[in-house]
Amino acid sequence: MLKVTQMPDGLGNWMPGALQQSDTIYAVVLVAGTSQQIPLPAGANAIVFAASGGSDFYMLLANSVIAVPVANNVAGTAPELNPLVRSCTGKTYVSLISPVSCVITMAFYS
Repeated sequence: MLKVTQMPDGLGNWMPGALQQSDTIYAVVLVAGTSQQIPLPAGANAIVFAASGGSDFYMLLANSVIAVPVANNVAGTAPELNPLVRSCTGKTYVSLISPVSCVITMAFYS
């Protein structure tokens, strides 16, 4: 698994978000309203997420069934909406759900 490395431009300045393509990428097909729990690959420390068609999705770094929020959750346990990049150091699962059917890709980095 590749390490997270940013790319410099021609002047040697770091370009935010310019990462090399991961060699470990998952594609997960979500059915509307159905939670999926995905085991993380060994050695993963960061995940870059993307969703097909700009679809909204929710994520929680836990091995638990999650739901699309329909009421307030102020307990601090709500899943996160449309994360871009997250650290997953020490975690073993990511849980995903979407209100619509879509494909989520996850690029993993060590």
